Amino acid sequence: MPYVTLVTLGCPKNQVDSEHLLRALHREGIYNTDSVKDAGIILVNTCGFINDAKEESVNEVINLAQHKGTDKRLVVFGCLSQRYKDELTTELPEIDAIWGVGKEDEIVRYCKETLRTGNGVNVGDTPLRVDVDGATPMYAYIKIAEGCNRPCGYCVIPSIRGGFRSFPVEGVIAEAEACVKAGKKELILIAQDLTSYGKDIGYDLPRIIKDIASISGDFWIRLLYLYPTALNDALLEVVSGQGKVCKYLDIPMQHSEDKVLRAMGRVGSRRHYAELVQRLRRDLPDVTLRTTFIVGYPGETHGDFNGLKAFVAEVGFDCLGVFAYSDEEGTAAYNLPDKVSERVKKKRLEELMSIQGQISQERNTRYVGRRFRAIIDETSDDLTIARLYCHAPEIDGSVVIRGQPALKRDDFVDVDITAALQYDLVGCLV
Repeated sequence: MPYVTLVTLGCPKNQVDSEHLLRALHREGIYNTDSVKDAGIILVNTCGFINDAKEESVNEVINLAQHKGTDKRLVVFGCLSQRYKDELTTELPEIDAIWGVGKEDEIVRYCKETLRTGNGVNVGDTPLRVDVDGATPMYAYIKIAEGCNRPCGYCVIPSIRGGFRSFPVEGVIAEAEACVKAGKKELILIAQDLTSYGKDIGYDLPRIIKDIASISGDFWIRLLYLYPTALNDALLEVVSGQGKVCKYLDIPMQHSEDKVLRAMGRVGSRRHYAELVQRLRRDLPDVTLRTTFIVGYPGETHGDFNGLKAFVAEVGFDCLGVFAYSDEEGTAAYNLPDKVSERVKKKRLEELMSIQGQISQERNTRYVGRRFRAIIDETSDDLTIARLYCHAPEIDGSVVIRGQPALKRDDFVDVDITAALQYDLVGCLV
């Protein structure tokens, strides 16, 4: 039986692409294994968003090339390949085939032809662990759109993945139903700009959320990547009124200062963002607000950064991510003057995260002494790691439960929160 092994780098959207590819391969009788030794083809889904991601992707390809031998093929695809296909082909001759994004059919065809002609087949004698789904047991990412129409000056996504395209409603619902049927307890809706869903197909985000919430079963719905100026009353009513929707909003603001926002090509302002947070906390009690900021954007002065620090301290986000600006070819920002040095960018990032660490711990104290539903992610004889509605997997903190009997990972549990740490919580089972 032919096998491939697939390494996925980058964001959850890449993870979804990889899962779709594995399902397509499985339909053709080609299975996935975690063992590079037992795979006939090594697949690498790359990320090319920022410098760190590009370096990680290149290093991973070089590392996996060492395992090739004469009986394996190395296939590279995804965002990095889309941007730098010629460079990768020249610099890494170990790569046997390379594609950009949206080439699932071609990759499947290549795998079928390669494996079924006997080229690159190496099936070991030991049983293989086949994981067709590719996601962790308790949650699944559902990508509901591709591409982006926002003119953000630092972002290469539109040039890599094209303009915004909503996926058909029927397909999104079918995938959600399949995930629930498979036992997933959390469905995470993702897109580069979730709030634009449906505008090109006569639909909208609140309606698709309601459709998914109407599926029979006990599960959460989580929303990732909401454009800050596109949150409307209809969406907030759905988040407030639908019990399955986590009161958790990931709203990338990227900066607080008007001058920097204009340079970034972002819509909004410091005043608008502050008022938005006030409104969300008023209308959605106990809402968890997460955002991301970019430091060191070209032209960002010490005064701009001090304004950002003051804004973070004033607003008090529950969760916050910070990125150092990455100079990417093909973006509007690439040609801007007044670049900030790497040393200053690193210092600003560390300073902002230090401020947020104190805020996060203070915000976490509001959970102490209260009871919540939780999803179990990891469990052993004396340690359980769980998440509340305020914890997105792979991004935020978790609840640490010690000294409790081993639990299954296939259901919700009730947890009393007993202590707050900087990013995590401590709890005990009810």
